[in-house]
Amino acid sequence: MLDRKHPTLVASLEARAGVTKFGYHHHTREGQPPEFVAYGELLIRARRVAAALQERGLRKGDRVGLILPDSAQFVDSIYGAMIAGVIPVPVYPPLSLGQLDAYLDNTTHILRRAGCKLVVTDARVRPILGKLMSDAPELREIVVQSKLVGTVPERAEPRPVDVRPDDIAFLQFTSGSTSRPKGVMLTHSNLAANIRAIGGDHGLRLNHDSSAVSWLPLYHDMGLIGFVFTPIYYPTRGIEFLSPLMFLKRPSVWLRRITEFKPTISFAPNFAWGLATKRIKDRELEGVDLSSLIVAGCGAEPIQFHTLNGFAKRFAPYGFKRTAFLPCYGMAEHTLAITFIGLDEDLKAERVDAEALAAGEARPVPEDAEAAAAEERDGADGKGVIRVVSCGTTFPEHELKIAEADGTPLPERRVGHIMLRGPSITQGYFEDSEATDKAFVDGWLETGDLGYLADGELYVCGRSKDLIIVNGRNFHPQDIEWQASQVDGVRTGNVIAFSLDDAEAGRERVVLVCETKQPEEEHAALRKQVKGRVLEALALRVDEIVMLPPGSLPKTSSGKLQRSKASEMFRSATLGKGGQGGSLGLLKQLASSRWNYIKSSLRKRS
Repeated sequence: MLDRKHPTLVASLEARAGVTKFGYHHHTREGQPPEFVAYGELLIRARRVAAALQERGLRKGDRVGLILPDSAQFVDSIYGAMIAGVIPVPVYPPLSLGQLDAYLDNTTHILRRAGCKLVVTDARVRPILGKLMSDAPELREIVVQSKLVGTVPERAEPRPVDVRPDDIAFLQFTSGSTSRPKGVMLTHSNLAANIRAIGGDHGLRLNHDSSAVSWLPLYHDMGLIGFVFTPIYYPTRGIEFLSPLMFLKRPSVWLRRITEFKPTISFAPNFAWGLATKRIKDRELEGVDLSSLIVAGCGAEPIQFHTLNGFAKRFAPYGFKRTAFLPCYGMAEHTLAITFIGLDEDLKAERVDAEALAAGEARPVPEDAEAAAAEERDGADGKGVIRVVSCGTTFPEHELKIAEADGTPLPERRVGHIMLRGPSITQGYFEDSEATDKAFVDGWLETGDLGYLADGELYVCGRSKDLIIVNGRNFHPQDIEWQASQVDGVRTGNVIAFSLDDAEAGRERVVLVCETKQPEEEHAALRKQVKGRVLEALALRVDEIVMLPPGSLPKTSSGKLQRSKASEMFRSATLGKGGQGGSLGLLKQLASSRWNYIKSSLRKRS
């Protein structure tokens, strides 16, 4: 159970000093055994990092950027920074050659906004980060992690630092799906409250027998807080980390490691469950056994019932139970988790009237046996119907309400703004009082998301900034994108819908951008099918449909679609030019170009 005697991550890690049996398993290369680091050994390694940071002149409250693709180095460094009282700022590593300029621009913004004095990286990434030195004024040095720790003895002891519950534990920069990334300030107290909620009786019920396999990036909240920090508060049997690139290149690796490690927990965004269903071949499944999973969490992006249900059907013969699915809702400003469904509940989604939802009311559509059978067979919603997945209820000591923009509460089944209050809420954005003030309404955090409550459970509809309004009706872009994704030839999860003001028509113009592998001569027929599908399902006429090759859509470092950026690029006629896809949209390019580019940079400098 949670150790309440140690209210900070530093104190909790120190309490694991004698643990040698349980810890982290870092699996970085397929076919090779993972590197095991016991919790007790981690403490020694983290203290060495802390001592090295102090030797570099860093003091309590200073910020250090961490750009480390290696999970073992990352975990050592983030805990080491905390022991030294230094505030770590996780930054995603460079992901592809085509995105390098955009990557450096975004990284410079983060380091400058955070005021980082030092960046810790590895030898492969270091050569391409030189430009940061001139564009981030407070940055004094970019140092390779192995060289940093090499400056002090293996069992170096840092100078004692008083780390308190109200101190900032780290800065979590938002993914930037609707604006430039902002640094969310999360205290040790915030982390303790949220981890207590995640692991407690209303959450995952963690204990010494709990374990997990995760390929999630550690520089984002679900991978970092869920799988790096939580095991320190709740001592668990162990966590195995896979490289995200291993999963993206071969999704079957994920299932094979679950078979070998026999974890009770794994989490992934909606897209990953669909990717595993579609890309894993039957021949790759020999010997796979998923029966150990008690929790198969899904969050971080809109959750589609048919995606999860399709995974459950495909892998039921391999021991997977649909009741293991745990849809949830969370965000960085709330530390991580906001709502969970019950641990013993089955996957649940309401069938609601699409037109009524567009008008702001979640009106259930009675189950029709014939229609339900067709939806099950086709893996898609019926005509005029949208399935919205339940994300469950909030945790004890935390509050959630659906309200008008001014904070006025709305009754159940009315769509409104999701607002939050409680001990997991951030104190605001680092050195950005304007953004902080905008985020709160009378003490409630305005999430920017829209949803409704039914029987006390939360159903998330989409982002308020992305809302498409046509003739007084509100359409959530995720619903339009989902319908388009169901058309054969359109890449599932690679569709963006947005609207543009059309002064001449006196209304908003609806644009759909879809990725497809089909040749250009077939695009006209595909556009017609997509337009017909959306019209039939949502009674919405799409004005323009753009077809682009795979890897063209802009996404954040966590793989979220960037609708506002897509809209800007559409208006400037740059959409689809130069490969603008994000970290999860460039599956093939990711695996092949990232390290090839870095290696070539090293050769040029040697």
